Parts: sequence; structure tokens; C-alpha cells
Amino acid sequence: MVEVDTPSAAPVSEDVSGFYRLIADSVPHMIWVARANGEADFFNKRCYDYSGLEYRDLEGWGWRTVIHPEDWERCLATWTRALQSGERYEVEYRLRRADGTFRWHHGSALPARDAAGHVVRWFGTCTDIEDQVRSAQILESTVEERTRALREAQEQARGHAADVRRLMDRLVAAQESERRRLADDLHDLIGQSLTALGIDLTALKQRLGAGADPLLGARIDAMRSLVEKTIDAIRGVMTDLRPAELEEFGLAPALRWYAADFSERTGMKAAVHVSSGERRLPRDLELALFRIAQEALTNAAKHSGGTSVQVAVTEGGGRIRLSVEDDGAGFENPVGARSARRGGWGLPTMRERAAAHGGTLRVEFPARGTRVIVELPATGA
Repeated sequence: MVEVDTPSAAPVSEDVSGFYRLIADSVPHMIWVARANGEADFFNKRCYDYSGLEYRDLEGWGWRTVIHPEDWERCLATWTRALQSGERYEVEYRLRRADGTFRWHHGSALPARDAAGHVVRWFGTCTDIEDQVRSAQILESTVEERTRALREAQEQARGHAADVRRLMDRLVAAQESERRRLADDLHDLIGQSLTALGIDLTALKQRLGAGADPLLGARIDAMRSLVEKTIDAIRGVMTDLRPAELEEFGLAPALRWYAADFSERTGMKAAVHVSSGERRLPRDLELALFRIAQEALTNAAKHSGGTSVQVAVTEGGGRIRLSVEDDGAGFENPVGARSARRGGWGLPTMRERAAAHGGTLRVEFPARGTRVIVELPATGA
């Protein structure tokens, strides 16, 4: 706020001496003064030079002819609010130059008040900001162009990601189909033949009778035992290839069964906790989680050197989280840890399964042991 002690009725054109006019004319901005009602009654030389107009053309409200028609309503509304409130006036508008060119300016005005606080004058300036506006427009255009290019690149990346995911889906489906085919072949061709061979060996021993060579009977018993062990081994392979428990009962029972079988085969104690209980998940999601758990348990048995492993499946925030953590030695060497994270231990296969379902896989190394964590969207769960 500027306070003046001169009589409020005296016009600036009479008050301003040649000295003050000289100061106003030397400033590289357009300077103007208006009465309390908004009528302009003083302009410095730069106002005349820029507009090509004279005092009689600009005084009062004549200055409106210099403002771009598209900016006038906004300028008038802003100026009217300032006159009514007595607050600082600021606006950006285009002003016509003497050659007819419009250039952007920043207009600003402060009220001068008398001792009673009444506005008696408005002292204003107009500063050319055309270069700044053009720079801002160029910057905005560049940002929009870069943003558009980035958006297009993101769309292309999403398209590629969708293609990769579809390819992974097909690969996983083909792998599971091949597993089922192998399991069926083992059952139909090898399993049945071995079972028949075992029956024939039993029948052969019975036909030998009591007077047969004892060594020959022992040999037949050994052959029959080998056949039975082979049948058991094939059944285990068949179960790994096509877990009947998973298809019939769901993820939780299948994991518990597999953990028990894993403990019996490896001597490594395995415990399973599934927060969702016996509730069924989508078939392909159950299969992915089961296969990843299988691979992680196999890794724990082969590489950890631990005595136990914990398998946990939890749900939250629209995602399914599988964690397989052993109590083995882990990796004190950061190089070995980085190598394991990148792709050792069959991790690429697990990562592909997770990615095929829009999920992620990471490997963590706590104070002891190794933790494999997989998170998948629970879509349709």
C-alpha cells in the first residue's frame, strides 16, 4: 500500500513534475496511473511509443482498445475486482503494438491510499513477457510431445509385455501338456508292463515248487523287489508330472502331501501353512504355485545344506504370496548371492511361471538360509 498526503482530487497529470515524469520515462516498462474509479490519467513515454497512440486516445477507458479482444473480458473482470477490493491488481494479457502485432505483457497495479485508508490512485506497470511466454509455450509443447512419445512407448511396451505373457502362457501350457502326456505314457506303457512283470515273477516262483533250486528262488525274489522299487519310483515321477492331489483336492492338500513325500525322500523336514485353508483357487493359479513350490523345495534339498524348510501361502491386497524358506547356510559371499538371484537354482523357470501370471519372484538372504518369495495377482481367486 502507498500512502499519499496530496489532495486526492488533484490529477496526477498536474501533480507530477518534470522530474517525476523524467523518472517514469526512463523506466524500461510502460507506466500508467489511474484514478480511484479506474480511469487512467497518466502514461509514460513508453506507453505512447509502444501503442502509437496519444494521451487523448488512451485516457479514461480508452486504453481498452490496446488489449486483445480475447483478453478483454478477463482483464476487465480482474481490474473490477481490484477496484472493488482495493487489493493488488495483476493480469497477463496481449497488448497491440503500433505495427499491429500483439505481444504478451504482465500488468500490475498497486493502490495508493490517503491517511484515512481510502484508495486515491492506482500506480501500474506493463512488462513485456512475450519471450518468456514463447519459451514457456515451446517448453510446454516439448513436454507434451515427449509425454505423447513416452505414452506411445509405454503402450508399445505394454503390447510387447502382453505378447510375452501370452507366449509364456503357451509355453507353460505346452509344458504341462507334455508332463501329462509323459505321465500317461509312464502309466500305460511302462507302469503296466512292470506290474505285469511282477505278477509273472510271482507266478514263476510258485510254479518252481518246493524242490526247486533255492538260489533260483532268491534270484526271482530279488528281481521282483527290483520291479516293485522301479514301480514306486515311476509312480513318484508320475506324481511329480501330474499331481492327482492337486487336480482333485486343491493347492493346500497337494502341498501338504508333497511336503510329506519330500521329507520322506530327502530327510529334510518340511512344514506347510496355507492361510486360505482348503478354499480352491483358479486351476492355473494353483498349478503355478504348486510347480514353483516344487522347484523351490528341490533347490532347498540340493543346495541349502539345511535341515528344515517352511512353505507358506498367504493372501492380501488382491495378491497371493508364496514363500519357501530354508534354514541352510545361505550366502555370506555377495557374489554368490547375486549369482543365485540372477538365475541359479532353476530360478528362470520359476520366474517364467510367475511372469506368465503377471507376478514377480525374488530371492532373499536373511541372517541364515534362503527365502524365495513369489507374488501373483489373485484374479479370479
